[in-house]
Amino acid sequence: MIYLLVTTGFVSICFFYYFCIVLQIEFEKNIEQLGISKRNDKILLAVSGGIDSVVMAHLFFAAKFNAAIGHCNFSLRGKASDSDATFVESLAKSHKATFHSIRFDTENYARKQKISIEMAARKLRYDWFESIRTQYSYSKIAIAHNKNDSVETFFLNLTRGTGMKGLLGITPKTETIIRPLLFASRKQIENYANRHNIAFCTDETNSSNEFSRNRIRNNIITEFEKINPSFLQTMTENMNRISQCYDVLQPLKSKVISEIVDNDSDKVLIDIDKLHHSKNERLWLFEILQQYGFGTERIADIHTAIDGESGKKFFSTTHVLLKDRKKIIVSALKSAEFLSVEIDENALETEYPVSLKIEKSENKNVEIEKKQNMAFLNFDKLKFPLILRKWQAGDSFTPFGMKGRKKLSDYFIDEKLSQFEKDAQYVLVSDGKIVWLVNHRIDDNFKIAENCKTILKITCRYAEKKD
Repeated sequence: MIYLLVTTGFVSICFFYYFCIVLQIEFEKNIEQLGISKRNDKILLAVSGGIDSVVMAHLFFAAKFNAAIGHCNFSLRGKASDSDATFVESLAKSHKATFHSIRFDTENYARKQKISIEMAARKLRYDWFESIRTQYSYSKIAIAHNKNDSVETFFLNLTRGTGMKGLLGITPKTETIIRPLLFASRKQIENYANRHNIAFCTDETNSSNEFSRNRIRNNIITEFEKINPSFLQTMTENMNRISQCYDVLQPLKSKVISEIVDNDSDKVLIDIDKLHHSKNERLWLFEILQQYGFGTERIADIHTAIDGESGKKFFSTTHVLLKDRKKIIVSALKSAEFLSVEIDENALETEYPVSLKIEKSENKNVEIEKKQNMAFLNFDKLKFPLILRKWQAGDSFTPFGMKGRKKLSDYFIDEKLSQFEKDAQYVLVSDGKIVWLVNHRIDDNFKIAENCKTILKITCRYAEKKD
């Protein structure tokens, strides 16, 4: 019995060491396939302090690459964010590597740009890394996405309706970015870190199901792995096949779209008659419009409207679409063009001009929270579609808890809002009546009453705090 236990333990240790060695070998092989040369390439490593990026750095330095470390402090988790920055700086010093760092006021940036925290962090991160790459002549930026991340992205895109391109997972490389850990699972990375006693930082928000990616990671993929223990590998193979199909279909897509679409200086012109005469017109409309920021639901609305009266406009975060008599005209969005966005009864979110999360629940199931970035509205009193627009001179409402109407201009004075804050202020409107001064107060007439059966909870996401 003792012999068996010793032998079993020895075999387990051998397997453990074997897989750690394999990870280093596979990493160097993958780097070679990505076209990276140890001799000629200076690599900027994007290191957050988490296990994936720290292991990636360890692998690069173990392979004797000429690498530097870059770190973004997004100031979202208070002292924990600062602690991560200090840790990564120490990591760079231990490897005698050049260290670049920056601190962002992410929440303020998200607020000004009217985007979510996640979108703001992504843009700030990639823009800064590219500026550092250019300034210091790094050939590539290395990002530590792994196999799990790619599968999670597949499901995240599946829920968003991003089309076939979104089902390819994460791209191994672009012109300036490489992702050398995509071949490795999170479990392999954890084993490697344990084997080499690699210290790393733990972000507690990764275990929170507040964010969509975490819910997919912690709940959905876990259930699939109970059905198929090799689910990650199966999904990787599925994505590879989808990628091959995507490549095969690209010539057909280019041919069809070139027959339907003309470019006129800064505008994209879609011929409605030619669109109608093509097979699968809704597919081609999606393939044309999704690159300009229009989502699945909005494209369905546009498809319904193309045979209607002229003059109707649709907006994405970056573009405005005008339905003309014989053409659909798409052009870059200018702030002066933006008038309003309609929010349908079944909408779950908006990303522009304000990032809103929308939830409908029975009254008895909702806990009312007193937060300025949340509105709890009496659903029974609302008339759809709701309109999200900038406030206008003459607008008035009855602030929650008060009697009598008050002009928004007077409310702004009472609240001591700056001119910038006034200019950026949006209102949510139902049947011509303001129901919420976004991030301030709801109208008292739309508050939750005792006989209210259904509540509409709306959260302004760029105002969320994560720490």
